[in-house]
Amino acid sequence: MPDNSFTIKAVDSSCADLVPDIFRSIYGDDFPVQYVYDGSLVLAEIASGHLSAAIALDQNNHAVGYVAIYNNAPNQKLWEGGNLLVVPGCGVDDLGWHLLQYFLLSENQPASGSDGSFTESVCHHYFTQLGCAKSGFSDCALMLDQMSAASFKEHVPQTSRVACLMQFFEQSDPQGICYLPERYFDFLQSLANHLRPRTLQTGSAPLPAEGVTAYSDSWFSDAGMWRVSVSAVGSDWDAFLNNLLQLASQRNVTSLQVVVSTALPCCGTAVELMRRNGFFLGGLFPRWFGSDGIMMQRVMGKQPDFSGIKLYSSNARELLKYIQADMIQTMQREGL
Repeated sequence: MPDNSFTIKAVDSSCADLVPDIFRSIYGDDFPVQYVYDGSLVLAEIASGHLSAAIALDQNNHAVGYVAIYNNAPNQKLWEGGNLLVVPGCGVDDLGWHLLQYFLLSENQPASGSDGSFTESVCHHYFTQLGCAKSGFSDCALMLDQMSAASFKEHVPQTSRVACLMQFFEQSDPQGICYLPERYFDFLQSLANHLRPRTLQTGSAPLPAEGVTAYSDSWFSDAGMWRVSVSAVGSDWDAFLNNLLQLASQRNVTSLQVVVSTALPCCGTAVELMRRNGFFLGGLFPRWFGSDGIMMQRVMGKQPDFSGIKLYSSNARELLKYIQADMIQTMQREGL
C-alpha cells in the first residue's frame, strides 16, 4: 500500500523554492498574483508580515500542497485564507482538509492578532465551500464573475468566468455602530445574525457637504477584477463613481466591486447613488475596515455567468437569489 503520510510546516528558506512548482501544477504560469512563482519573493512577503504560508511535504520531501493567509484588506488584523492547493495525482488522502484546518489552530495564527479570517471560495465546485462551512465559517457575500476560467488547469470551469463566495470566521468582538442601508437592512441583518453581536442602525444620513472620498484598491488586470474599499465618502461621491466607471471601462474590468464602510452614517445614501449607477448588492464584508463593509458590484460588458455557480449551503443559495433579484431590479430601473 502507498504511504500517505505527510508533514505540514511553515514556509521558510528550506522549502520556499518548492512553492512555484505547486502553483504551476494547477495554474501553469497564469496565476494572477505573480510573486508565488519566485521563492525569494514569497519569503519577502512573509518577512513583511503580509503573508503566512505553509507547505505540505510527503514522506520523500516532495511538495504536495500549500495554504496561505494574507492581508489585503484595509484592516491589518483581517486575514484572507486562500491558495489552498493540492498537487494533482499526489496520492495523499485528506490533505486538502488538513491544509484548510492549519490556520484555524491558534498556534498557527499571526503574532499580530486576528479580527477574523475569510476565504473567497470558488463556485464551480464545492470543496472549499464545504470545508469552510464545516469549520464554522459564515456565508456573507457573493462576488459574481470574479475570476477568469483561463486561470484554472485543474477543475476547469464550464463557463468563462467564476464567481466566488466570501465565507467568514470572526475571532474578536466588533465595536461601534454598524450602519446599514434601509433598502437592504433586513437582509444584511440576517447575514450578520450568523456573526458575533453587532449594534445595527439604519444609515440614512445625507452625504457630506465637503471632503474627498478616501479609498484603497486592488486591481488584478489579468483576472479582470478591481476591488475598491471606501473608508470615507466625500462631497465628490457622484464624480468619484463616474470616474470609477470610466476607468473600469478603460481597464477592461469585468468584476467591479466597491466596499463601503458601515461606520459611515451616510452609507445608505451612498449606496442609493451607486444603484443609480448600475451597482447591485454583493453582500457583507465583515470587519473589512475594522468595521464591516457593504459590497456593491457591477459585472461590466457582459451578463453574469449564473449557470455555472454551484453553492453548497442553503444560506449561500438564498444570497444568490437575493443578488439576482436586486441586479434585475437595478438594471430595469436604470434601463441598463
